Order: sequence, then C-alpha cells, then structure tokens
Amino acid sequence: MPRIASALPLAVAASLALGVMATTGVSGAGAAPAPTAPERRPGCTTMRSADGNEPPCNPALAQSPWAAAHRGSYAQASSPLPGPRPGQEVDVQSIRLAPHGTGVPIVHEFSEPYADGRRVVWGSVISTPENEGVFKVDERTGEVIDFYQEPTGRPSSSSSGAYSVLDRDGRLIVAHRQTLDVYADQVQGVRTSPIDKVRSLDLTGVMCRDDDRIVGITMLYDGMVAFATELGVVGVVPRQPGHMTPANLRTVSQNGADCDDPAVERDDLEQVSNSIAADENGGIYVVTSKAQYKYRWDGRRLGRAWRATYETGGVQGGARLGAGSGSTPSLMGTGRRDDKFVVITDGRPLMHLVLMWRDKIPAGWKPIAPGKDRRIACEVPVRFGDPKRTQTVSEQSVLVRGDAVVVVDNTHALDPAYAAMPEQVRPFSVVADQAEPNAPHGIERIDWRPRSRTCKVRWANPDVSMPNGIPTMSVRSGLVYDVGLHDGVWGLSGVDFRTGEERLWVPSSAEPFENSFFAASQIGPRGAVWTGNLHGLTVFRPRRG
Repeated sequence: MPRIASALPLAVAASLALGVMATTGVSGAGAAPAPTAPERRPGCTTMRSADGNEPPCNPALAQSPWAAAHRGSYAQASSPLPGPRPGQEVDVQSIRLAPHGTGVPIVHEFSEPYADGRRVVWGSVISTPENEGVFKVDERTGEVIDFYQEPTGRPSSSSSGAYSVLDRDGRLIVAHRQTLDVYADQVQGVRTSPIDKVRSLDLTGVMCRDDDRIVGITMLYDGMVAFATELGVVGVVPRQPGHMTPANLRTVSQNGADCDDPAVERDDLEQVSNSIAADENGGIYVVTSKAQYKYRWDGRRLGRAWRATYETGGVQGGARLGAGSGSTPSLMGTGRRDDKFVVITDGRPLMHLVLMWRDKIPAGWKPIAPGKDRRIACEVPVRFGDPKRTQTVSEQSVLVRGDAVVVVDNTHALDPAYAAMPEQVRPFSVVADQAEPNAPHGIERIDWRPRSRTCKVRWANPDVSMPNGIPTMSVRSGLVYDVGLHDGVWGLSGVDFRTGEERLWVPSSAEPFENSFFAASQIGPRGAVWTGNLHGLTVFRPRRG
C-alpha cells in the first residue's frame, strides 16, 4: 500500500477519552487477558484457484471477494476471480461519493451477500474535513446508499481513513488519526440501511508522541484487529465493539523510551508509512524507515519475533512520500511446502525488491552479501526494463501470486522539483501525471526460484504507464490490472502476467478527477474491477450476455 505523508492536509478522526497506557513492552499488564478465542465459522474455506496459491481463509474477515486492504491479511492483492478480458465489451461507471467535493477512497471492501442476494461496497475517503466519512454503495448499480459524514471543523494535520477492514459481521473498521472507528448497518441485515457508527476507540494514550497517528491496520486470524502507528506503536484489540476497550488493548513500541526523550528528534525515530500484514499464526509484519519487523500475538501477549534491516537512502519528495520502503509488506508462500517470505521494496535511489524469510531461517543459510542481514533471501535491482536507469521508486505494495511478484514504477519527472516543496505539497506531483513527461512508465515481474533459492527477473515492460495506483491480478483472466494512462487518457490497463505484454486497454476519461491518486485497483464480483479516484470510484464492468 502506498504510504501517506504525515503532513497531508487531510481529515483526522474524532477523539474519545482513554486512560494513559504504557507504550513499551506489553500494555495493560495485570489486566484480564483479552478475549481471543480463535474465530470459528462454518463455511470459512479458502477460495478455489486454478493455480492453488490462495492464502488460508481468515474467519474473522467478511467472506467476500475483497475484505481488507490488498484483499486480505496476506496483503497479496491478487485474486482467483476473473476480471475484464481482451475482446470483452466493458462499461465504465464513475461514482461520486462525497457530497461536498472531492474525496479519495484508497481502499474499499465488498460485503457478503445480504438476504436479497445482493452486496454493498464499504469504504472511507481521505480528504478535507468537510468530506471525511464512510460510504456504502450498491455493488450492482453503483448507487450511493449512504455517506456517513464525520463532524466538520476539527483540526486537520494528517491523513485519515486510508485503511480499513470489513469483519465477518459486516462491520467496517477504519484506522483514523488516533482512533479505531467501527461502522455498521443502522438496521442490521438490511442492505439499504443507513450507516451507523457503533464504536470509537481513542488511542491517544498509547501514542508515541502527541502528533503520532495510526497508519496501518489488518485483521488477525483469531479476530483481533492489529494496527501500527507512524511512530512505531504496534497494537492489537478485539474486533467486537463491546470488547474494543482499553482493558483489552495490547501494545508494543519500536521506539521505546525515545518517544519520551525530547532530545531525540522526530526524524530520528523509526517511522511507519505503510499498512501492515498478518499470517494465520499470529505473525504481524510491519516495515519502518529502517527495518522490517515481525511481531507475534499468542492470544495473550504481543512481542517482537525478529527485526531485519534493509537499505534506504533515496531522496524523499514527490511521489516518494516517506523514508524507506514504499510498500506494505506482502506475504509469499501459501502451501505447507512453500518457501515463506515477507516481500517489500527498499528505499535506495535505485529501488530493489527484497525477500526476507518470514519464519525460521533455513539451516546453513548465509548472508547474500557482506553486511547484509542473514534473514534476506534475495535483493533484485528494479530497472523496469531500462539497464541505464539509476533511480527508480514505487509507492505501491508489491503484488504477489505464487512465487512471483509484480512491481510498478512511480518515478515522476517532477519529483525533484516537488522534493524542494513543503511536505504537504509533495504528493501532488501525481496530480500532474497527465502532463508528459511527468508520468512514470514501467512494470516488472520477478520470480523466486525455489530450487536454486534465487530471484530472477521474468520480464519487464518499460512502456506501460500505471502511474500511481496499486495493481491487482486475476488468475482466471491471467492479467495484471491497474489504472493507466494512454496519451493523457485514464483507463484500465491489463498486462499479461506471463509475458508482460499489455493486452487490455479500457479508456475511462481524460478528466483530471479520474486520477487514481494512490488508490487500489480491486477485483470485485461479476468480473468487475473497482478503483478509487479523486472524487469517488471508477468501475469497469464487463457486459454480460
């Protein structure tokens, strides 16, 4: 997932009272253990897929095509379901969400079917205080059922509401600035019901500093919501609104005592600027500006499993929104015999793909180079098909399917100019994507080879422009999808997963509001691809019949 700059002029969440709790070690020590009996749900089964590479079903999430950022807790962003195919007629629908102007839904989630057999799309927008809120859209028609608008006039100094999860009971849990907010149908089980806010847990007391904020969120397999803050606080709390209380909250801090030391500058603290991932064994994966972490939740205590450093040093500015990695950690390896990794892109001027062993490092494994962390399995420079390139960057999570990963280029020509501007202005270099030559071009696939235990570039396409959106992939269609640009026109681009050839192009509009602005492309029901734009959603629906 793209990281969101801490100084963006976006809305912040409401704040409720919460007693101060420790931010080092295990918070709430001495309190009753959090209720964490593993979720049990009939019918929670892993989706069938032609390639056999589906992550295990998470029984705490909605059983739907897409229930969390990057689709699920593994954050792979790939799907066994079909998307638009070459030669199909595809209808394009633009949906305006916020009633008072623009609002970008970075991610959104699809519900389970209601009693009438139909679904809705849930999500939140990041924008100005006048637009901050949560939406509910009819999946079949695109009609906006409701837009729950948060109170206006509150101070806004950072992004809010970029990430969310939809739980098995149809509740949307959103990570706002210093709160976890829970939304549900006002009339339970009624598809056309208005939205109601049913819980708001204030986390002010566990923040590293007063200006800290929640950045990432995911769902653990036992029903705990995991979150990470910008200044390195990682926590878990039950998903049920009645149990989402301070007594059931557990946190650890990456920065520890440095949080309270005024001599430590903010920029010297490890910072989180992406979302997070989780496995079925309580593993929580968080990448900071300096290192990749794995935490483990055992049902009672939260603690660090390991920490591994990776290389940084690239210039921050423009589409590059923070120091270090620009990707949410993605988990590779779904089968019992698969090699299992956490996958990120690093922060060097010439970006590298990095695979790290996520569990026990194989016996006898040696560092890939002197000075490298032994946990690193491979590093591959990403040049997007141009051997002369010395600078590349991607602010999108790495797309994973099986032993393959796909990375898109976000290196904008205007980035150096925006790097000299105030921090809150830098991300808007992507608004100028339609002005050539600002738009980046390039997509690359890199494979892990289990037999040789090495990584190798499978293909690279230097011509395709997927300038700022998060890609997805369909096993059934065999295509990688993302919002793209052709001669200043926005649309849906489909690249062959096997060859890297662009095989699909569905134009939407040359209107600037169709800019994806870091939003995710997501495969929904009935072969449609949904994505956010500067004022709402764009849907690419294959015609039926």
